[in-house]
Amino acid sequence: MPYPRKRVWIIGCVIFVACVALAGGGVAYTSSTDFCLSCHEMRVYQEEMRFSSHAKDAQGQAIGCKQCHIPSGNIARMLGAKAWLGIKDVWVHSVDGGDDLNRAAMQPVARRFTDDANCRACHQNLTKNAKNDGPVSEEGRLAHENYEGKNGQSRSGCVGCHRNLAHLPVFDERIPANHTFAQKIKEMRP
Repeated sequence: MPYPRKRVWIIGCVIFVACVALAGGGVAYTSSTDFCLSCHEMRVYQEEMRFSSHAKDAQGQAIGCKQCHIPSGNIARMLGAKAWLGIKDVWVHSVDGGDDLNRAAMQPVARRFTDDANCRACHQNLTKNAKNDGPVSEEGRLAHENYEGKNGQSRSGCVGCHRNLAHLPVFDERIPANHTFAQKIKEMRP
């Protein structure tokens, strides 16, 4: 054993690479929609999502949970959000049973973990409407200019104004902007 330190370094590097690969695989797996839907309390969100304007992206592909709910801006924020949301979800599922979710209380937390970068990945041009076939309304133009700091500064992110785009709890079905979405959801519910 002429070079024991070299072996220690090689073994240490192999273990480090294996740990990073396992952590990366774990993050990828726990960020998948299939993983999210493995808990029964998340299935209501899947059902609501089917009828929303955000069921599919511009290429016709189904939008997954992580596209909206896992921050994509930087790795530290993403891992922090995954840790917080994971612990919260395990608690709700294991301790609370997950049957009677207080969605009104959950909304502000969910919005806090919906990064503008995730929205902007699909909605880059804020002067166009959601279908990208015309301009936004005058109110939308002014709000987006405020968001971009062109006519003041907004403290609200995308989901501060654009609520219930993919999920619609019963208590928010009464809002006029949600009327069409609410009708689709009502037809789905027993």
